[in-house]
Amino acid sequence: MEHLTPLLLANGTDVLTWFASGADEVSAHRRYLNLINVFPVADGDTGTNLSTTLRAMVSVPSQTPSFGRTLKQLSRRAMENARGNSGIIFASYVNGLALEGEAYERVGIREFAKVASGAVRHLYSAVEHPQEGTLMSIIRDWAAFLSHNCERYRSFQELFEGAYHAATVSLEKTRTQLSVLRRNNVVDSGAAGFVRFLEGINRVITGGRIAVVPDNEAVRPLAADDAPSEYRYCTEALVEASRDITADEIKGLLHPLGDSLIVSLQDRRLKAHIHTNAPEQVMERLLTVGALLEQKADDMHLQNRLRAVTGGVGLVTDSIADLPDEYLLQHGISVLPMGVLARDTAFLDKVTIRLPQLFRAMEDPDAYPTSSQPEPGRIRALLAARLETFDSLIVLSVASPLSGTYQALRQAAAELATPQKPITVLDTHVNSGAQGLLVYRAAELAAQGLPHAQIVREIENRIPRTKIYVCLNTLAYAVRGGRVPNTVGQVGMKLGMRPIMTLDAAGHGAAFGVAFSQAGLTRIIFRLVRRAMKRGGIEAYSIVHGDNLPLAMAYRDQLVRLTGREPAFLSEISSAVALHAGPGTVAVCFTTRKGEAS
Repeated sequence: MEHLTPLLLANGTDVLTWFASGADEVSAHRRYLNLINVFPVADGDTGTNLSTTLRAMVSVPSQTPSFGRTLKQLSRRAMENARGNSGIIFASYVNGLALEGEAYERVGIREFAKVASGAVRHLYSAVEHPQEGTLMSIIRDWAAFLSHNCERYRSFQELFEGAYHAATVSLEKTRTQLSVLRRNNVVDSGAAGFVRFLEGINRVITGGRIAVVPDNEAVRPLAADDAPSEYRYCTEALVEASRDITADEIKGLLHPLGDSLIVSLQDRRLKAHIHTNAPEQVMERLLTVGALLEQKADDMHLQNRLRAVTGGVGLVTDSIADLPDEYLLQHGISVLPMGVLARDTAFLDKVTIRLPQLFRAMEDPDAYPTSSQPEPGRIRALLAARLETFDSLIVLSVASPLSGTYQALRQAAAELATPQKPITVLDTHVNSGAQGLLVYRAAELAAQGLPHAQIVREIENRIPRTKIYVCLNTLAYAVRGGRVPNTVGQVGMKLGMRPIMTLDAAGHGAAFGVAFSQAGLTRIIFRLVRRAMKRGGIEAYSIVHGDNLPLAMAYRDQLVRLTGREPAFLSEISSAVALHAGPGTVAVCFTTRKGEAS
C-alpha cells in the first residue's frame, strides 16, 4: 500500500464513499446471497433486501462533509427504506452509528472504533431475540476487532483490512452455529452480505489490494423448506409516532402477533419488522401509536415454494382477482396488492387490510375509503423478481376501464421483458371472481406444462365467455364509492332497489337488472344460469361474497343442483370491489362453454 496516502482522519464524504462501494459489492452478489438464504426463513430474498436497503441509503448524496451529520442522513434513509430481516438489522446498526457518532465532524481510527463498538448496543436492543451465528454476530465481531486493535494500526486502510479478515473468519463460523445452516452446509446469508459490504469498503480504501472471499457455496437454489415458518408474512411498517415512545413499548404491542420482531427508533420515527399471520392486526396496533408512512408484507410461504421452481410459466395477477389464498399458494401465483386509502393511510389490499377493517372504515361519514393502482416501483419489483424464477410470465389484469393497473403492468413488462424472458399482460375485461376464474384456468394449464403461447390463446378465448353478476344489498356503497350518481342512487335507495351489476364486453361497469328483495335477486341470478345452461352449458363458475358466507353457501347449494358440479372456488371479495359493492354482497361468476356469455 506504499502508493496510497494513509487515511488518518475520515469525514462524511469518506463515509458516503465507503457505503456506496459497499452497496455496489452487495448488489453484485445479490443472487448468491438469495440462493443461500435459509435463516430466519428460507424465503430467498436476503440479497435483494440488503441490496435494496443499501442502494436507497446512498441514492441521495450527502450535502455535508460532517461525519455525524452524514451518518444521520444515512440512518434516516436506511430506516425509511430498509427491507426484510437483514435490511432492518443493518439499518438498526446504522442508526446506532448515527447516535454514537453525532458529535463528530471527522474521526480518527480510535474514535471510529469507539463509535462502531458503541453502536452494537443499539443494534442488540432493537432485536427482540438476537441469534448467534447471524448478521448481528458478524457486526459485533467486526466492531470488537476495531475496538480491541485500533491502537495497533496507524491508518484506516490497515485497521479495516485487519477487521475484514476477522469478519471472514467469523462468517465461516456461522456455518455450524445454527442447525439450519449446518443442515444446508451454508454460511448465514445476512452475515455474508455484511462481509460483502466490508469487501466493498476495503476495495475502495485500499485501491483494490485485498484478497476477497469467493462465492463458494452451491450455485443452485437450495430446496424449498418442507416445514416453513408458522408465520406467513414478513411484515414491516414505518411509523411517525404522535408521542414519545420506546422500542420496548412497540415490542410489547406487537409481540403477541408473531416472531422475528425488530424495532428501530430514531427520534419519533420508528421501523417495525415482524413475521406474522395477521399483517392487518399489526397495522391496527401501530395506528394507535401514530401515522403509518409505509408498509410491506411479503408472503414468505410463497417465496419458499418458489425456491424449488426452475423455469416454466409464471402467473401474476392483481388483488382484485378473487381466489382462495390456499389455491394461490399451491400454484405459486403472485398477487400484486392494490392500494386502499382509509383513515389517511395507504394499506395493501388483502394483506394489511382485510374486509372487517375495511367495512369499519366505510362507516366513517366524513372520509370514505378509496382504492388506487399499485405504484410503478412495486409492479416492477414483483415482475423482476418473478423473472428470476420463471422462463416467462403471464399477467392477468383487472379490466382496464376500471383501473390504470393494466397500463402500468404493460409499461413495466415492456421495460423488463426480453426475447428470452417474455411477459404477456392480458386485459381480462372482468374483475373479482370472474378474473379469478381466468387465473384459475391459467394455473391449471401451466400445471399441465403447456407452453406460454398456448396458455395465452386459451385465456384470450375464454375472456369474452366469462361474466360476473354482483347482487348488491343496497345502492348506498355504490353511490359513496362513485360508481352510481348520487341523484340516481338516492332515488333508488328510497325505492329499496337492489341492483345487479355486471361488466360489459369492454370491461365497463353496467347495471344488468334490479329487484326489491333478496329473493328477487336470487331469481334473476338463477334465470341467468339456466339460460346459459340451455345455450351450451357452463364450463366453470365461482361464488364470491362480502362477509356473507351463509348466502354464498346457499347459492352454492342451488348452483350445484343446477349445474351438477361444484364451484371452482368460493372466496371473499377484494377490498377494491367491496368499496363499491358493500358488505353482504354476493356475486356469481361463470364461463360459458361456447359463444359469448349472457
